[in-house]
Amino acid sequence: MIKNSVLKAIKQFSMLEKSHNVTVALSGGADSVSLLHILYELRDELGITLSAAHLNHMIRGDEALRDENFARQECEKLGIPFFCERADVPKYAKAHRVSTELAAREIRYEFLSNVSDGLIATAHTASDNIETMIFNLARGTGLKGLCGIPPVRENIIRPLIFCTRKEIEAYCIANRLSYVTDSTNLSDDYSRNKIRHTIVPVLKEINAAAEKNAVRTAASLYEDELFLHSCADRFLCDNVTDGTLDITNLPAEPVAKRSLKLFAESAMNGAVLDSEHIASLYSVSQNGGRTSLPENMTAESINGSLSVKKSDADIRAETQYFVSTERKKNDLFEKNKKVNNLLLNNSLDCDKIMGKSVIRTRMPGDSIRLKGRGCTKTLKKLMNELSVPKEQRDIIPLIADDKGVIWIYGIGAAQRCAVTEKTSEILIINVSERKI
Repeated sequence: MIKNSVLKAIKQFSMLEKSHNVTVALSGGADSVSLLHILYELRDELGITLSAAHLNHMIRGDEALRDENFARQECEKLGIPFFCERADVPKYAKAHRVSTELAAREIRYEFLSNVSDGLIATAHTASDNIETMIFNLARGTGLKGLCGIPPVRENIIRPLIFCTRKEIEAYCIANRLSYVTDSTNLSDDYSRNKIRHTIVPVLKEINAAAEKNAVRTAASLYEDELFLHSCADRFLCDNVTDGTLDITNLPAEPVAKRSLKLFAESAMNGAVLDSEHIASLYSVSQNGGRTSLPENMTAESINGSLSVKKSDADIRAETQYFVSTERKKNDLFEKNKKVNNLLLNNSLDCDKIMGKSVIRTRMPGDSIRLKGRGCTKTLKKLMNELSVPKEQRDIIPLIADDKGVIWIYGIGAAQRCAVTEKTSEILIINVSERKI
């Protein structure tokens, strides 16, 4: 029974712990209408005060106005306070250079926060959850992304998280509930709709309970994420002094990366680090050096201490570098194929890399014997000879293994790791640049 699933979710995730004033995000669709009616019927049992809010995104013309009027009428029938606002989402998306979907989400949650006097209940279901998990997996994600839609996030609760879309529709039929259908949900123009219409049905052919199983998996992963996050919090509490993080004894990598992310973001005016920034932070924490971060910030590791501060003016005006690598069979010297010298200079012989390799910036004493040169030089002297701008010398990425530097961006590879016709497997280095 769907009401039991709602009660189970509310209890399991302590949804009413912060407040008993609940505002339902009411789009007028089957999910939100069901949520409104279920909470209305359970209001005395749960001891909640109920209201609803509807945002007209002004995307679908008359259809959007139809949804607005429908939502208002549903609340009037139940005698529930109703809040409504209209927002030009396309105009906002264009002005902020974001997708229509993201613009709608940002405006919607800001509106809901403004009208809510406690908790915001959204009608996300088990079906939405599996779609989110697949979407995050497809674009690349960590543990947090695989957790799908969190049942509770700050003052947002999802009481339908254990219910499937099929169960919701059956509830509407059984209780003779009317609802409206957003025409954009029927189109495959959006990534989520493609997942909904194409991928999820195949998964349900394999296992009819795929949606509910995904919720259980997400809940289990969410517990793991919370545990790792708490370990990171504890590490920071024990190792941060006067804005500096002691990194002489970093915990295991999953906890260390979370700790570094939380530490850096706390100094960055709310900016969120992506996986490339986190990897760079972890690298400099282990090997020393500095790395550029968003918001014109720089993280620097010196003598076992990590600090995050505003970049120097000259560094701030330069470039952020993002380095990725891929291994592949050596095909650079195939017959009738012109050798790509640029690719050759940005490739390494995998079999000649000694021990562990890391991506970092230069450190005092670093040296390299470049391919095609007959001597070893310190990076300081080499960069002087090559007239590398001083403001760039400490942010240019390089790769080092257990024996030293084996590649420098824009300069080349070390002789001992250079790719030759005899090389069987190569490590290709890709660098992207972004102006700060």
